[in-house]
Amino acid sequence: MVPNKDLITAINSYEDNVSDHMDSDAAQTRADLIDYYLGERYGNERDGYSKIVTREVYQTVENIKADVAELFIADDETVRFEPEGPEDVEGAQQATDYVRYVFYRQNDGFGVILDSLMDGLLQRQGVIKRWRSMEDVVTSHTFEEISETAFAILMADPEVEITEYEESFDELTQMNVYAGKMLRTKVDSETKVEVIPPEEFAIDSDAVTVEEAKYVRQRSMKSKSDLISMGFDTKKIEKASPSSGYNEYDSPEKIARNFDGDNYDDENENITKMYDLHEVYMRYDRDEDDYDELIKVCKIGNVILNVEEVDEIPFVVWTPIRIPHRLTGLCPADAAAPLQKVKSTLWRNQLDNQYNLNNGRPVIVEGQVDLDSVMSSKPGAPYIVKHPNAISFPQQPSFGQHTYNMMGIADQMLEQNVGSTDNSISPDILHGNTAAGAVSQVLSKRQARVRLIAREFGEFLRKVFMGIYELEIAHAQDASIFRLDNKFVEVDPRNWHARKDVTVLVGLGNGSKTEQLFHMQQTMAAQQAMLGAGGMGITVTPQQIVQLQEDMVRLYDKSAHGRYFTEPPAEFTGQPEPQPPSAQEQALMAQVEIERAKLELDRQELALKEQQFMLKVREHEDENEFKLAELNLEARSERAVKIGN
Repeated sequence: MVPNKDLITAINSYEDNVSDHMDSDAAQTRADLIDYYLGERYGNERDGYSKIVTREVYQTVENIKADVAELFIADDETVRFEPEGPEDVEGAQQATDYVRYVFYRQNDGFGVILDSLMDGLLQRQGVIKRWRSMEDVVTSHTFEEISETAFAILMADPEVEITEYEESFDELTQMNVYAGKMLRTKVDSETKVEVIPPEEFAIDSDAVTVEEAKYVRQRSMKSKSDLISMGFDTKKIEKASPSSGYNEYDSPEKIARNFDGDNYDDENENITKMYDLHEVYMRYDRDEDDYDELIKVCKIGNVILNVEEVDEIPFVVWTPIRIPHRLTGLCPADAAAPLQKVKSTLWRNQLDNQYNLNNGRPVIVEGQVDLDSVMSSKPGAPYIVKHPNAISFPQQPSFGQHTYNMMGIADQMLEQNVGSTDNSISPDILHGNTAAGAVSQVLSKRQARVRLIAREFGEFLRKVFMGIYELEIAHAQDASIFRLDNKFVEVDPRNWHARKDVTVLVGLGNGSKTEQLFHMQQTMAAQQAMLGAGGMGITVTPQQIVQLQEDMVRLYDKSAHGRYFTEPPAEFTGQPEPQPPSAQEQALMAQVEIERAKLELDRQELALKEQQFMLKVREHEDENEFKLAELNLEARSERAVKIGN
């Protein structure tokens, strides 16, 4: 087994080659982009001149954020697990409902989506960490007059600590009984999802994906109580120095975000000692078997708190504008920042020019003008002169039209380079549910770029939800009960199987609720047309009709599930079941059968008489033919002839 000092050496070697280190150009660039977003000054301002700062980065980021966020936070139905077969429909729906519950109820799913989206659009990468949190929950209880056997069971329970007890003799049962107090410690396990600030996250610079990275690190400031609650040994914590040469407040991004507060100083740091905790995931041959294992190392400075082998790296990263063979690409703010500085400069020049036009610099004859009156630039204030020609104003050129033309060109460049200005898009455009007149909008470069960013973010969320699903399977110890649509549902992740087919629904509902309702009404009209053509149970089932009505109700009230409609059983087809005939109906049917039998006999008798009649007719026809033949023969032979009997 490799000693800890070799682990520290390996970690330090990796740290020298990580991307986006706090002292790197990337960290300073992210801090500069935050300053641009907040409209901070550039540092080249001069006293007496315009200091205006335009907000193109803010405008770009907020417009794209609004366009993309609307697709994912219209409701909490962002994810759906697809069934792998007809028998898996119920299991896939159960997994979908429970993962949504974990993401949106157990965690702040709304904030996670917005914060990670914002980090990506403004700081090139958004990072989400999902892990299984294990916390000890201690509850106190009292017990009275329990038997000796029950007391022995409590004493043997590893989760129970008897803090005090009394033993007494029960005259009725002739046995010893016990009363006292106890503490029960139970491990509370649940999946956590958190957005990691970019300055806390680092990865080896050669990594293209997180899954294949050799080194990933999260760096955060923790107090001693935080470290103890995380399960680390108190003795190891005390060996570590609270001052490791790194302060999270020193990162450029952290300072840039603190736009309306004071800088942190040493006095604030002494209130609570903070420790620089490194949570490192690295591929390292720790057991010296010539194969690298994925290990997790938690350390403070050169003191290692914990080392364990893990199955995966719990981080998911997204970048808005991908660059091949790089983990972190670019963001819309990168393209907007230079244009913001250009427009700010143009505005400053224009305002300075306008000020000079309104308050021109005069040429005065020395000794012929009162300087105090000249220095006062109040409208209508007189100039005191000794001679009419003692003061004059040279003509100032106006840059207005040229400046406006340049700013117009800058706006066009912003729209071409970034893909979104004030021309926001609707979710149904991204989905392709457009009218013929909107086809040109769909095909525009601006909309295509925003749509691509939305797809990138959707793929990022798909990995997050898949990670939550796998964590629930790996760590579930028993069935859980959660509340869904005003009813309690039992779910047991232990019965789930490894699933790979998960879909992130981009803008579920195709637009606003009004648009969704319109499409549902069209579907309902199609169902009614099929029912009118006799399609009940063939093209439309009663279950599908009720499901559509439930979806229409849930569109405006998610808690109304099952309040207005009851789902019919699977065997119900919508056709009325045949009812047994009554006694009167049975007698009538019997009489009808008798009459039908009589009619059948009459028909048969009539048919027989018809046959007899036809036989007689045939006999007469034969007799006439014989007589005619005799007459013809007698005529030819001139004698009497007899044919037949």
